[in-house]
Amino acid sequence: MEKRGIGHIEIILSFVIFIVAVGFGLYFFNTGDSDRLVDTTLAYAFKEIEENTSIIIEVYSVDLNETNIGVNTIIALNFSGVDGESRVVNYDGDNLSSSRGGMDDELVFVYSDDWSSEEFIFVMFGEEFDAGSVLPFEHNETFYRIGSSEIKELISERKFIELNSSYYEDYGGLKSQENFNIPGRADFGFSLVFDDGDVIAAEKGIPDNFEVFSERKRVEVLRVSNDVVFADLIVKVW
Repeated sequence: MEKRGIGHIEIILSFVIFIVAVGFGLYFFNTGDSDRLVDTTLAYAFKEIEENTSIIIEVYSVDLNETNIGVNTIIALNFSGVDGESRVVNYDGDNLSSSRGGMDDELVFVYSDDWSSEEFIFVMFGEEFDAGSVLPFEHNETFYRIGSSEIKELISERKFIELNSSYYEDYGGLKSQENFNIPGRADFGFSLVFDDGDVIAAEKGIPDNFEVFSERKRVEVLRVSNDVVFADLIVKVW
């Protein structure tokens, strides 16, 4: 009888321990899965939004010989082999009127009413820059020297607006495997917040009892006005 009593106690105790262990394991692993789901979804959504709204531009620095330029208001710069429309800014970031021309659009014509105050300028090329209307001018290589260049990736305000429209027009399609491939039990939103107070936001209603996870990144944005400014890109997952 004593041995049977001990056996029953051991069986009951083992069963209790087993139930507790299974319950703890289920709780632990479910929590871990949720955390991993959130982390993965947030990182993936951020990557997809950046890739779907980014453009590449080429930026060249140009040293000017203002003495040789003299009283001329338009200069011609040779950028043969470089594609895209141009945007030109001075050291302070102020826009200078420009346009492309020449036999094969190899020249960039730039206008300034006072070259004597400009020591160098930056010439940018990109698919979304607007074509200018500066009159053609004879190329003179003694007016300038092309210096260093770099490739930059910018967020396009135009593309961001298009993605914002897709979010509201077909949220399910945007989430789908063919597009962003966001898990069915997760939702997401995004916004672009400019320093001047402008905001482009795409966000469904978030239930009151849901925890929201977000990531913020400072980015450079090409606005529809052709200005390049800084803004905060924010992505949320819940």
